[in-house]
Amino acid sequence: MSLQADLSCLQAGGPEEREAAMTALEKQLMCPICLELFNKPVVILPCQHNLCRKCANELYQARTTMMVNSGRFRCPSCRHEVVLDRHGVYGLQRNLLVENIIDVYKQEVSHLSPAPLPPPPPSSQPTCSDHDGEKMNIYCLTCRVPTCSRLQSVRGPSVLDELSGGVRSLVAFRDKIQSVIDELEETCRHVEENCKAQKQSVSDKFNRMFSILDERHKAMTQQITAEQEEKTGHAQALASCYGDSVEANTKLLETAASSMEEPDMAAFIQVSVIGHPGRTEKSDLSFLQNRFTLRPGYENLRSYRFNFGRQERALRSIDFSRGDNSSSYLEETQSGHNYKEKASSWPPGAQSETTCQQQEHDLLGGVLDFSSKNSLMVSEEERLL
Repeated sequence: MSLQADLSCLQAGGPEEREAAMTALEKQLMCPICLELFNKPVVILPCQHNLCRKCANELYQARTTMMVNSGRFRCPSCRHEVVLDRHGVYGLQRNLLVENIIDVYKQEVSHLSPAPLPPPPPSSQPTCSDHDGEKMNIYCLTCRVPTCSRLQSVRGPSVLDELSGGVRSLVAFRDKIQSVIDELEETCRHVEENCKAQKQSVSDKFNRMFSILDERHKAMTQQITAEQEEKTGHAQALASCYGDSVEANTKLLETAASSMEEPDMAAFIQVSVIGHPGRTEKSDLSFLQNRFTLRPGYENLRSYRFNFGRQERALRSIDFSRGDNSSSYLEETQSGHNYKEKASSWPPGAQSETTCQQQEHDLLGGVLDFSSKNSLMVSEEERLL
């Protein structure tokens, strides 16, 4: 019987009907916690059951003591979980209708019995509100409320099943997360291995280019050294020839000077005829000028011209040849699938051996050399000695 029906019988029924309505109304206005009439203020729970605010606060405090700052408790009537905000039970809405009905009930009770009825003696053992006649002989440690054995037998297995299902869900979730962690760790290992291999490959390619550069450096410097030795040797040989000529001319000068001091005219003429200094000097000078003269700019090395600008630009542009598959690699990796497969093929667009060899040939193969291939050619006059 609803509260509205009880009120209708209370206002328009006969004495017997009014007494029965009063009994039914009193039962509906009993708090399930204190087992007395609701004390103002009365709060209504989301499940539409009512509690004294004082009793609701005690129930909430007991629940909070067991589970620190849980912010929730269960309705003692239907076991529905009530979630509270930061205001606690003071944030629950007051049920003014029930409070007004309590006032009407108290007025009717006073009219039916002029003399105030003594309060009912406290029951030695309260009965269960959900099961008539069942004594509340068990205290639930989880809910922090008294209950009957029948309620325990009905609700116990459901709570256990709910807890077991939650445990199974947590175990499955943990296993799933662990599998993801294992895949990520395996991906990290593959990335480290691939990075190590790529670093070694890059180092090998650079070492090869360093060796080629060193080889070309030695070859080109050896060409210049050979040219230097040949030209300096030729110039030193010419200097030696001129030195011999100077020494011969010095002797002729000494002979001419001594012959000019000869008192005997016949001896002077004889000496001048044997070694005419003017004729010998003239013939030696003509021979040296015709046979032992260096061409202009002999000391320059203009034949060794080089320009490594293109090679420098090519060296500065060395990089990995990434293709269009780099973007797809990122997209597929971010999707969370094929970790191992993507890790084993990393990095994307890595240059092949043929590409590296082609770059090597374009950079260093047959281009690091002097512009002239005839740099060691000298004139026929320079090769006489």
